[in-house]
Parts: sequence; C-alpha cells; structure tokens
Amino acid sequence: MSRVLVIDDSPMLVELTVRALTAAGYQASGAQDLASLDQKLSEGPFALILMDVNMPEMFGDDVVEYLRRQKKVTAKLVLYSDISEEELAGKTRASGADGYILKSGGLEAVLGGVMNLIGAPALGVPAAVPAPQAAPAAPAAAPVPVAATGLKAAPSTGGRKPRILIVDDSEMTARIIEADLVTKGFEVHVADTADKATKIILKKQTRPDLVLLDVRMPNVNGEQFCRFIKSNSLFKGIKVLLCSGENVEELQRICREAGADGYIPKDAVMSNLVAKELMPTGNE
Repeated sequence: MSRVLVIDDSPMLVELTVRALTAAGYQASGAQDLASLDQKLSEGPFALILMDVNMPEMFGDDVVEYLRRQKKVTAKLVLYSDISEEELAGKTRASGADGYILKSGGLEAVLGGVMNLIGAPALGVPAAVPAPQAAPAAPAAAPVPVAATGLKAAPSTGGRKPRILIVDDSEMTARIIEADLVTKGFEVHVADTADKATKIILKKQTRPDLVLLDVRMPNVNGEQFCRFIKSNSLFKGIKVLLCSGENVEELQRICREAGADGYIPKDAVMSNLVAKELMPTGNE
C-alpha cells in the first residue's frame, strides 16, 4: 500500500486530508511540526510527502531541501498552498520539489495530484471515494425558515447565553447575520475559514451550541467541515445548520450526505433580515 505523509500546521486540514487519502486506499498519516515529521520518517519510507508552504516554524520549500539533503528521502515531494499558482510554481522549481497542488482545489485536487504522481493505490480503490461520513441526521424535508430554527429567541443555557458560530467567507453576510442574532440574545462568534472555526470550537469557553455554516468556502468547504464536526466525538451535541445560496435540492443532498441537522437557504435569511430593516415595525 502506498504511504503518504501530510505536513500542515492546521490540525483540521491534516485530519481531513489524511481521511480522504485513507478512504481512497492510501496509507496516510500526518505531521504538524519538525518533531512529528522526524517521528513519522523513522517509521518507514513514504511514496509521497505533501507539505504546506507557509507554517509557523518552517517553510515547505525549505523542508524539501532538508528532506533531500539531510534525510536522504526519495519520496515524491509536493508543495501545497493557497498562494497564487504562479508563486507556488516558482517555489516548486526553486526548491526542486516534484510538483505542487493548490489548496483552492480542495481535497479533490489533492487526490488527483497524488494519483498523478504515484499512481492509484495498490488495492485499486478509486481515488474519487470521499472522506468517511458520519451517520447523517435527518435533514429538514423543506427549506427551514429562520423562525423555525430555534434561533428566534435565546433562552438561558446553563447560566449563559446560547452560542452560535457563523462560518462564512463573506464578512458582510456574516456581520449582518451576527447583528441580528445578537439582538435576539445569542452569544455569537464569527469565522471566515474552517480553520479559524476549528480553533473556536476546540476552546471550551467558545465552543458553540450551533454552527451556521456556509457551504461554499475556499480550501475546506462547508460540506467537508460539517463531516469533520459530526465525526468527532469531542463535538458531540453541536448542531450544524447549512446556510447557502445553493438551490434547495442541492442543499438537501449536501445536508443528507454531510450529516447536517438542517439547512437555511441564504437568500431566505438575507431577505428576512433586509425586510426587517426596511419595515422594523412589521411582523417577523
């Protein structure tokens, strides 16, 4: 079985990428710093090493030289980043790496890139197999209106306000929804990437009761992030509502497959909020 090592300082990206590669039939593992990298290398050779370019204590293109010259690694070395393709291609050439993959392409780009460089897994499992999914909760059978989501008023939760985490790469959208929820008595946190959202969820003092999650985001999309939350026992009890501009049928499909607790079409949310601003004395 082909062994693949993923190096990234983001625990969530490491976990998601390792899961996707494992599901596709590769023997994948992850490392987040030089110490864990050396530990993984001591466990045996890899066919391919995928490394993030920008990390706190090291740069991926420097690690290429370290692995080639000091560790005498013969694996395919691949740079992985969300910088521009032109810059990433330049770093790949300068470092002597074997290739690069853009993070903006998501997990599908990783699987395709790995297959191109080292071939399909020995077991013959198709590389298009998605990451493992949690058993899906039953999604709403119809578009969930804002008033029916339990978000209309905020009762006390164990002596504190209920917490909602809004994950959306549109700052304007997130702030508009945040302002509305705050007026309803919720404690609200906002993140524009899945990575930032993970840091909020991991902290007990900011862990939300509900995540309002945009589906289309760069690097790790809402569907992948929902699976990450629902498959992690640490986050048991966190509700996830998908909020997106996708059509209702597509939202229902994503909701089922990702294991989300429900969904809210984004246009319905924004229309409701705009109407409230234009007619503040009208019915909600």
